[in-house]
Amino acid sequence: MNGHTLLGLGGWLAAATLTTVASTWAVSLIGVHITGQAVQPMTLNEVERTLVSVTGSPALAEPAGPASPRPGAATREFSYGEGSVVTACDADQAVLLSWSPAQGYGVGRVERGPSPAVSVQFASGGDRTTIRVTCLAGAPAVTTHSTTSGPPG
Repeated sequence: MNGHTLLGLGGWLAAATLTTVASTWAVSLIGVHITGQAVQPMTLNEVERTLVSVTGSPALAEPAGPASPRPGAATREFSYGEGSVVTACDADQAVLLSWSPAQGYGVGRVERGPSPAVSVQFASGGDRTTIRVTCLAGAPAVTTHSTTSGPPG
């Protein structure tokens, strides 16, 4: 190869390298300016706060404060397509120990007790299912009530 060919090849490589570096730098700047922020992963707490703000309730809603019946009280878990609940009966007083909506559902109203009847509402779009627990002969008994808001007709 002669000197002109080597000089031309070297110039072309230098230009290609400079163009690649400048393009990469420009794309990184554009990405930040388009969104207004650099993309960073979320912490677990940030994810939970975001889920609460979107659904109105955390993915797993534990009651605030103590809700523990006396030792030996009858407990039972009920599971449905909309979610599940763990309940207990202390004599004739029902208590919701925990509740968890199914994927795609959030938690609406919660009446955790202790009281003669407790309930939790699972909601998804216009669908609402209320799980109501009472104590029958000292053991949890459940009834469900579902409503659907269809499109206006």
